[in-house]
Amino acid sequence: MDERTVGMNTPGADEASRQNGTSPTTPAETAAQLEDDIENIRNHLTDVASELDRRRHRFFDLPGQVGKQVRKHAKPLAIGTVGLAALGLGIWWWRSRSRKTLPGRLMSLLPDGVVSGEWFDDARKRVAEAIHPAPTSHPVRSGLFRISTAAAGAAASVLGKRLAGQLARRQWPTGEEREERKEQGKAERGYANT
Repeated sequence: MDERTVGMNTPGADEASRQNGTSPTTPAETAAQLEDDIENIRNHLTDVASELDRRRHRFFDLPGQVGKQVRKHAKPLAIGTVGLAALGLGIWWWRSRSRKTLPGRLMSLLPDGVVSGEWFDDARKRVAEAIHPAPTSHPVRSGLFRISTAAAGAAASVLGKRLAGQLARRQWPTGEEREERKEQGKAERGYANT
């Protein structure tokens, strides 16, 4: 709120004005003051909204920004472009002349693989293979491993199905039944406890 708003900034502003001896304002004066405050706030909001709109247009006007930046910094951009072009032409000229000099002639006597750097790639691959050799493939061993894994999985599946079937039919022997079977087996073999 604006600082001039009557009775809105501090609690008890009406009581303070009555104690100071000033007469209370009439409702018409209060309404006029409020309308004036509302108008000032609207004007202020209009200014803020127009500033935000201007900044939005300025921010999202990228092609216009690029054009302005190029115009603003045309001289350094031109100098940089000319410098890069001169550097490229200088390297091209130096490379064409280096074949005619003594080191260039000596380099041309070497095999192409050495000059181009292929020997370095080959050496790097050999060293990498020596440090981390590729595992040798054993087709028989890997085939046997696969077959044994499949057989173990099938056996586990069959065993699981049978156990589940016995549990489902409640044919799984309890502890007492197991003891009885042990006793029966011992009696049949002649190991009865006496």
